[in-house]
Amino acid sequence: LPHGSTMKSIDKYKKLAKKIIDLSGDFRLNNKDEFEKWYGHKHENPDYLTKFVYGIPELYREQMKNAEYVSSAGCNSTASILGLYPLFKNNLVEEDKTVIEVKVGSSEAGNKVNAGSHHPERSGSVRSYMPTQHRHTAEILQELSFGKELKVHFSGTSIDMVRGVLATCHVFLKNNLEEKDIWKVYRDAYNKEPFIRIVKEREGIYRYPEPKLLIGTNFCDIGFEKDPHSNRLVVISSIDNLMKGAAGQALQAFNIMYGFEETLGLEFPGLHPI
Repeated sequence: LPHGSTMKSIDKYKKLAKKIIDLSGDFRLNNKDEFEKWYGHKHENPDYLTKFVYGIPELYREQMKNAEYVSSAGCNSTASILGLYPLFKNNLVEEDKTVIEVKVGSSEAGNKVNAGSHHPERSGSVRSYMPTQHRHTAEILQELSFGKELKVHFSGTSIDMVRGVLATCHVFLKNNLEEKDIWKVYRDAYNKEPFIRIVKEREGIYRYPEPKLLIGTNFCDIGFEKDPHSNRLVVISSIDNLMKGAAGQALQAFNIMYGFEETLGLEFPGLHPI
């Protein structure tokens, strides 16, 4: 349903189903004041905000097993959070210097036709559509703060592709870690995750995550590179916004909620090289 619809009708849906997965942004934030700040209007059913589990399974798998309500995460926030979560969880990066820039395709342009979603108009374009104040910033702040004050500077850029998200995240390490140490942090966090892959090759054209390789899959690919001249770490993460950023992630949550194999229906390896 479009943003703003579920919150108006949640009581009706509650009578129809014991478990609900909402793909809109209505219940992603657990604080009504933050919702009003980022969405520009009051929440019409704020009592439900704390009843929904935030819908990234890699973060909330155990809570989903007994959940009645899950709010599937935004596509940009999914890519950004999964890319940065191990670093913030382990208190490895400075809290006031996070810069994220995402490049997205036309399928993220909403559910209404407009000039910006028309492919002849988009062809060859690189359009900064949300330099500041993107709503997904609120989800990133919520999930990465770990009780601390966090500043995230987020920008969105629309490019000439149909589906996919590429998040380039700049963070600054508190200590001078080597790349092998960063490898270990990500392996410890994600080595048992069926849909997380660490991508970092020394040769070839796919040395870092590439949305083209993920079309039709539920994977999130994550790579990184440390700046040899500073404490800056660049983390690159990529997903298919229609899968891991939407329907695929929702199905993953559904499988967990009902006790099915988590990967059921999500094993497709992708459309590349078609």
